Amino acid sequence: MIPTGVLLCVAAAGCLWSLDRPDYPDRPIASDWCATGTDCSLYAAGDLDGDSFADVLTINGNRDLCAAPGVRGWKASGWAAVRGGMPSDAIALIVGESSRPAGPETFILTPRSLVVLSRYENNAYHDERRLPAPEGVTFATAAWSMGALHITDSLGSTWQPDAENFRQAAMDHSASSEPPSMPGMFVDPPPYDPDATSIARFTGDFNGDGLPDVAAVFSTALPHAHHVVRLVITPNPASGDSDSDGLSDEHERRLGTNPLDRDTDMDGLLDGWEVHGLPREIPLGERIGLFDHANPRADAALSPLRQDVICVLSYFEGVDAAAMDGELARVQALYRGLSNKNPDGSTGLWVHFRVEPTRVSKQDQSMPWWDVGNKHFPASERGILHWLQITPWGGGQSGQTADMGGAGNNWAVIAHEFGHQLSLSHEGDSIPPWCPLYTSLMNYAFSYSFDGDPNRIHFSAGEFRSTILDESNLIERLPYPYERVKYLANHPFRFTIEDAKDGTTLIDWDHSGTFDEGPVVADVNYGGSTHAGTRHNHEPSASGPALAYLADTCFLVAADQTRDHLWIKSYLGEDRWSDPRVIPNSGTARDHVVLGGADHGLVFHHHLYGWHVTRFDASSVISPVRIPDLPTSDLNACRVGDRVLIVSRQDNDTLSYRWLTFADNDPNRPVVSPPAALETRSLVTPGIAVDPSDGRLVLVTSMNNSAGGVFSMRVTRILVRGDRLWEQETAWTRGETSGNGCCARPVVTFSPAGQLTIFHQGGPDPSGQMIAYRTTRVGNTALDEGWLTCMMYDIWTRSRVPIAFAVGAQGAIYSYRWDAGGTNNMLQTAHNGLGIDTHPLRDFDDGAKISRWGIRHSILTMRLP
Repeated sequence: MIPTGVLLCVAAAGCLWSLDRPDYPDRPIASDWCATGTDCSLYAAGDLDGDSFADVLTINGNRDLCAAPGVRGWKASGWAAVRGGMPSDAIALIVGESSRPAGPETFILTPRSLVVLSRYENNAYHDERRLPAPEGVTFATAAWSMGALHITDSLGSTWQPDAENFRQAAMDHSASSEPPSMPGMFVDPPPYDPDATSIARFTGDFNGDGLPDVAAVFSTALPHAHHVVRLVITPNPASGDSDSDGLSDEHERRLGTNPLDRDTDMDGLLDGWEVHGLPREIPLGERIGLFDHANPRADAALSPLRQDVICVLSYFEGVDAAAMDGELARVQALYRGLSNKNPDGSTGLWVHFRVEPTRVSKQDQSMPWWDVGNKHFPASERGILHWLQITPWGGGQSGQTADMGGAGNNWAVIAHEFGHQLSLSHEGDSIPPWCPLYTSLMNYAFSYSFDGDPNRIHFSAGEFRSTILDESNLIERLPYPYERVKYLANHPFRFTIEDAKDGTTLIDWDHSGTFDEGPVVADVNYGGSTHAGTRHNHEPSASGPALAYLADTCFLVAADQTRDHLWIKSYLGEDRWSDPRVIPNSGTARDHVVLGGADHGLVFHHHLYGWHVTRFDASSVISPVRIPDLPTSDLNACRVGDRVLIVSRQDNDTLSYRWLTFADNDPNRPVVSPPAALETRSLVTPGIAVDPSDGRLVLVTSMNNSAGGVFSMRVTRILVRGDRLWEQETAWTRGETSGNGCCARPVVTFSPAGQLTIFHQGGPDPSGQMIAYRTTRVGNTALDEGWLTCMMYDIWTRSRVPIAFAVGAQGAIYSYRWDAGGTNNMLQTAHNGLGIDTHPLRDFDDGAKISRWGIRHSILTMRLP
């Protein structure tokens, strides 16, 4: 570090500055230039397009040679393939000099050959030569030196290519991958991952001043696995602007910016841009000013000593511009509350808005936001500014680590969607979403309210990050004072908590009604919704799915898209399913029912002539047989011991039941008992299961409640005595007036711990699509009379047909047909239906990710002219 007032002299003679700030290293500082996937390992730079600025090249996993051309030394542009079919065993990538009329040659070296690319025109290499290595020679490495390519073989001999062959040459000890002016120049690792590994170094004249600059490639896992190219500009004493940021060294000394760092505040905007104006004559608009020397901390001005981000807003026709001013001020206050520290001593991020005078027309409002953006957001401004469309309604969507998106006209929505652009996700850095300790407005659980107050939403500073939540091993005590975590007792989680009077807080994670001493298992991240794990596509289906366990194997049954037949798949484990087996003669117009069993399963399907039953096992399927004396109305079935109970629902909402047996145990001779009526009624086909704790039936039905709620779910306990069913107590889930909806046949099950769990669907939208929910019986009766209801996935996961669930030796498997969006009728399964995540949950520091990574990578590359 440089003591205050000490003169700094870098390796390039003649560069002297008097620095007033004590926190700048006495060397050039690296900045992010471009990023690649981890499939890239070879990198090089050269002036392919003849504009005097170096372009970066790499070879990707698809064996494409890709280039990221430089844009006037400011930034790189996006990657584009310039030649395909590169050798898979390449060991070196070299770009020659750019003095050739058709641009520089690029060389790809393999152990046994050299590929020479030439004639670079229209963003592509058009000519290719492949030269085999001399007999018995194995190439090892290569370098460009003294205007020629020098190849070293495995024995240390040096070779040079000519038009068709190779010739041995004297060893050139001057060949080096470092600039001669600054050998061994240090390249800072990425700020978000200081421990990232440097895997490659190369040079190129990125700022067009005639001096080679140094680039290093780092392999990092933060915030995800990728490679990032970091660039150090070699100081040029003759330029007067050693870091090529548009500010003279003398000006930087007076401002207090770093003359060896082109982006002192690391916000993706060069220091000179924030003082003298944006490149390409990009307007700032009337709300934004340039750096004010008289008032360096002016809120409405850009500053090279404070992280700034500029967002262009395109209002839809119908948006109240005057009202929006108040909403935008609240967004700005939220971002200024971030925890990142700026070089001028301030904290937070300064968001500036440029409101476009041209509104998005009614006609254009029907387009996706990305199409609106491409029309209203000039390509010349991308890589410097961000863009949002603002609609007169709610909700929104944005690209993550991107520069475009859309939001409704509400400060909370705008802040959330803009957070996505700056690289924030819904999860922080946890894999599962909605961690109750991640209090960020990016978390759906806290997007619109915190501790019951919509004015207290905020970004997270990661204050609870040291606590890891493992849903299979939860400790019902948090190491924080009650006041800091009391929000957990409020919506949306509503945990019971208690001050332990010792600086810690007791918490009932599993809603059992007690604070357990030992660890508990519970799904705790249900604040925005819960989930059933990663979803996997099967194929489009004309029906809802049905799941059942046959011994230790789960089976999935659905109708093909034409309803010509039903098919059966078995679960193979590790997210894999068998190929479908066709059930013969099983065309159906209604949703089917599947029962598991110890050694065989049953499939019930409805045909014009009535209900049929099919017996199947792991290897065979018997042709369906019609069940005599059974009404054609909808039904459900349940195994009760070694018998099968069938419950039918009539159009007048009455329920009747019958017992199904097979004469002489012949699967082709089904027999049903005479019908008996139930007092319980239902608006939907009921769900049925046997309570393993007492052997009683649990019948889940739907009726209108006394408060006027329609299709409200209730549970009836039924005692089985011989062939008779004795209906006992009935309870409305979440209380009689809750209106906990059940608008399709529910699935009733018990977890391995014996906890009653119901999967059901709420009211359909005008198109008939329903959102799914999971309602669980819990011991804490103060919580909705002992019920916890969670939405499955999100409001976009909808279906028009019943859902399915089964739990057994292969886990808790959930299935539904996705009818929303562009994947209509796609059958999907997920293999963690009870929502017990296998990955840990924890808090996250939003400001750190934005300031150290997202603010730059969201505008990392510019568009070429």
